Amino acid sequence: MPLKANLISYIERSRLAIWLLVIVCLIMSFMLVWQSVVKEANQSAFLLASQRIVERASYYKQQWLLSGQQNEITIEGRTLNYTSMGWIKPLGEAPHVDCVLWLDTLYPQHEVLGNQPVAIENKTIANNYHCDYLYSNDRLISITLMDNRFIAKTGFLAQ
Repeated sequence: MPLKANLISYIERSRLAIWLLVIVCLIMSFMLVWQSVVKEANQSAFLLASQRIVERASYYKQQWLLSGQQNEITIEGRTLNYTSMGWIKPLGEAPHVDCVLWLDTLYPQHEVLGNQPVAIENKTIANNYHCDYLYSNDRLISITLMDNRFIAKTGFLAQ
């Protein structure tokens, strides 16, 4: 009898070990898949934010066309400066580049997946306006107005 009890105990422990191994494998598989899902969601959120910026810039360009293509228009209580092609310049009250004003105007919520920009870099040279908005996880949104071409894009920071 003791031999039979030991055999049953051994089989039960083996089953438990196999089940634990299966559960660990499932959890590891889930974690690997989850990382790729999070990465894809992150990329999609930043791409969507850059598309919203372009849509908002196009909206303000339409307002510029409807108002008779003036250099300066007041919309929603803000005075906006325009290029000769109808794109908003990132100029505040003083004629200095204001990247925060540009983001406030084109993407008022500022946040992507609950993250606010951790740094804002003004890379403007002469009348070629360029602002980078750096987010956590080495992501950035870049807004550029160069040679009357408006570009909003997203990317990674290289380290």
